[in-house]
Amino acid sequence: MAAIKKGDRIFLVDGSSFVFRAYFQSMNQDRKYNARSDGLPTGAVRLFCVKLLQFIRDGAVGIKPTHLAIIFDKTEDTFRREIYPEYKAHRPDPPDELIPQFPLMREAVRAFGLIPVEQGGFEADDIIAAYACQAADAGAEVLIVSSDKDLMQMVRPGVTFYDFESGIKGKPGYRPERRLDRDGVIEKFGVPPEKVPDVQALIGDPTDNVPGVPGIGIKTASQLINEYGDLESLLARTAEIKQPKRRETLEQNAEAARLSKKLVTLDCNMKVDTPLEDLVVPELDAKHLLGFLKAMEFTAITKRVSDLYEVDASQVEADPRLAPDGSATADLLAGVDPDSDEKPAATASAPAKPKTKKDLDLGADLTPQGLAAQRAATAKSAKIDRAAYTIIDDAAKLERFLERAFDGGVLSIELLTSSPDPMVAEIVGIALAIAPGDAAYVPVGHRAGNDLLSGGGLAPGQLPVRDVIARLAPLLRTKGVMKIGHDLKPDITVLAQHGLDVVSFDDIQLISYVLDAGRESHGLDSLAEAHLGHTRLKHGELIGKGRDRVALDNIDITRAAAYAAEAADVTLRLWRVFKPRLTAERMTTVYETLERPLVPVLSRMERSGIAIDRAMLARLSGDFAQTMARVDDEIAELAGERFNLGSPKQLGDILFGKMQLPGGSKTATGAWSTRANVLEELAEQGHVLPERILEWRQVSKLKSTYTDALPTYVNAQSNRVHTSYALAATTTGRLSSSEPNLQNIPIRREDGRKIRKAFVAPKGHKLVSADYSQIELRLLAEIANVPTLRQAFQDGVDIHAMTASEMFGVPVKDMPSDVRRRAKAINFGIIYGISAFGLANQLAIGRDEAGAYIKKYFERFPGIRDYMDETKAFCRDHGFVATIFGRKMHYPEIKASNPSLRAFNERAAINARLQGSAADIIRRAMIRIQPALDAASLSAKMLLQVHDELVFEVPDGEVEKTLPVVKRVMEEAPLPAVALRVPLQVDARAADNWDEAH
Repeated sequence: MAAIKKGDRIFLVDGSSFVFRAYFQSMNQDRKYNARSDGLPTGAVRLFCVKLLQFIRDGAVGIKPTHLAIIFDKTEDTFRREIYPEYKAHRPDPPDELIPQFPLMREAVRAFGLIPVEQGGFEADDIIAAYACQAADAGAEVLIVSSDKDLMQMVRPGVTFYDFESGIKGKPGYRPERRLDRDGVIEKFGVPPEKVPDVQALIGDPTDNVPGVPGIGIKTASQLINEYGDLESLLARTAEIKQPKRRETLEQNAEAARLSKKLVTLDCNMKVDTPLEDLVVPELDAKHLLGFLKAMEFTAITKRVSDLYEVDASQVEADPRLAPDGSATADLLAGVDPDSDEKPAATASAPAKPKTKKDLDLGADLTPQGLAAQRAATAKSAKIDRAAYTIIDDAAKLERFLERAFDGGVLSIELLTSSPDPMVAEIVGIALAIAPGDAAYVPVGHRAGNDLLSGGGLAPGQLPVRDVIARLAPLLRTKGVMKIGHDLKPDITVLAQHGLDVVSFDDIQLISYVLDAGRESHGLDSLAEAHLGHTRLKHGELIGKGRDRVALDNIDITRAAAYAAEAADVTLRLWRVFKPRLTAERMTTVYETLERPLVPVLSRMERSGIAIDRAMLARLSGDFAQTMARVDDEIAELAGERFNLGSPKQLGDILFGKMQLPGGSKTATGAWSTRANVLEELAEQGHVLPERILEWRQVSKLKSTYTDALPTYVNAQSNRVHTSYALAATTTGRLSSSEPNLQNIPIRREDGRKIRKAFVAPKGHKLVSADYSQIELRLLAEIANVPTLRQAFQDGVDIHAMTASEMFGVPVKDMPSDVRRRAKAINFGIIYGISAFGLANQLAIGRDEAGAYIKKYFERFPGIRDYMDETKAFCRDHGFVATIFGRKMHYPEIKASNPSLRAFNERAAINARLQGSAADIIRRAMIRIQPALDAASLSAKMLLQVHDELVFEVPDGEVEKTLPVVKRVMEEAPLPAVALRVPLQVDARAADNWDEAH
């Protein structure tokens, strides 16, 4: 065969994704077209053949191929499984009707005179990547035909991507066929093709079980990669990330992200068994092809091939081997490849699927575990039909529906609102469900088309929102009806704006969080997929994207009803699955004491908000701008030229290229690394320029993230800032704050503390800050049972000075501050699994010396090492660790074959018991604060929670009475569930602003 050359046009077809696409498209067609007379399923093969003929005859997107490669996955046991055994481990078995069609696809390729390409140990994507690079290097034009986004990383000069998954014309979701070049990939991913693996490493892929980083979607991932350049630079500079939740998540999942990048990166250099030049499009042998098509009983395409190639099909016999009574047919019906001595890998271990409830044999098991299993099985098998939902557009219908809710005692509720911010949101519609499949939608706020044209009037066929709220109120306020929702807090906040309290509720997001924190996503879409086998109508599909995006109150009522009622229905079904699991897995107490009661507490805090001094922030912003300008001038003078201080590349070229400073290292992209720790090391060595760069970065971050941004969050009605708290955001139970994030304001530097000065008490009030002192160290002494540390806390000794005395033999009295500082770094570092390298950097000492400190620490406090070893062993055996209150935090990767990933999970598990227990304690305190204040007739309001600190707004005349109440509740929070031997200490102060109170 002739070598690949310029002018050749290479089609690389991802046969594996094509097969599934053809199957699911065939399921939308009449059943009679999807099976042969003997029952052999053939619908996917038929559509596959139609597309192959199109490629050979007409090409695609205006290109006709000279070479056509149809590439399949031979097995899932590829080199990626060696790197990560869980890769694709959660993929469901293929549909039963598709299994016998796999070998038929290969027969179809051969019938067209082509070679089905597959290779053991590699996926189709890898082979496509190798072919694409070979062809592009030879100057050929390459079109990758696939719906797999992983292959978009291969787009480059000469290589484009054809997205064939364009839907069915006339149906929702249809879009014209697209050929993606570099700009198209950037539009889809937000980054160029070569950085697609970095983005995918962050977002992961649940379909392939690529872990990624929890909570990071494609938009956030692309922003991070564009900002930091690549994955390694991002992970090296996580300390610069302003959002604490995001920073913590990235730090905790750094190794998982690195592993994910290995799993998603395609290599041009694999050796392919079938040479690309062998895949030239041949002259089609019409008679051979017709023999195959007639054996499959494909009438329409048989006639088309007969007409195109002027061959009388009646004179061609069906392939006897594949005909209904042929030698290969029995094997195909059994799901066995007739060309193989073994079953396909996808079916070899697949158990027979139960078809009826009787087959499940669960009815007789009345234990909590049996009920949970029965509910899970029933939910999986039940169909969800959006067409069955009703729209309630008159009061009588609503009354009848609500009466049935009263009778049934259960009501699932989902609000559709005009804004994601519950403080400004208006109700557009209310979805209600009272039994699986029995759901309705009550429209109340849909607009009549575009507001500018319609004047903002309401669309017809709706009920007045006040009337609906009034009719709902008795149901929401009664304890006799359980209200169910997913992430109920925003809805509770919206309803509170209408004067409604929700009594007796369950939140399935929080139940899922209690049951599966660390091993499952808790979003409604993910839960529906995992536990119901159902794909929900996506929010993006409802409102559209880009220019086509429509506000929720302008959505057609029928479409909104399908989306919202489905959410209420799915939520109710999931509640029926999850609720018995709480009992079966002994997690009811955790949910009912730590999670559910906190929802109204946080809603009340969010509605209260906190006042800020905008004038002070404006002055600070001006001061920061002046500081930045001054530092910019100093940097320009030190560097001998001006450059973009926000450009890591320009900075690296100055530091390590022009100035030849030591310690330079390059990232995977070839650029100099300028992450914070690199600059800190240079500054510690006495180099002034890196020190000034760090100062500029710090001030720039304070200005952009806080002094400039905070005033934009002030609510027009309350004139206060209202943050939003997430309960199910971290594995350990810590809350996170967003819009704005008030948990990440830096307070170690004077500039950072100035930001807290702008959070102020209104006239006649004070802000009170109540902060747990060294709570995680105290819990370490308690849980690890370290007598020396425990006694020190009981005696009120300076714990860091005591540690320094124990380790270095220095008297506590008049101890040098640098010695205490070293002990403090070790004390806190041990909690987070600090390494000798990390401690060396923190203390600016040699790694050997740091290692000696850590070794000596464990020798002086042996209980801590025992605690760590016991925690790791328990987590390896059970897959989770637990707080002192029983909250489970799962770390399924603790037994990973990858050493770095395994070590990361071990460190996380050790820290989780401490951080999680601390988080539980402050949750218990928050839940008890309001009843204690009410009992003391005090009117203080709890405004903020920042890790181990609570912030209150208190009338001047009540400060002295409030402080001891808050302090007592917080210090006694573990009781009566747990009686700690190590006392908790809370420092509480009042002042006019947050900084002075802290």
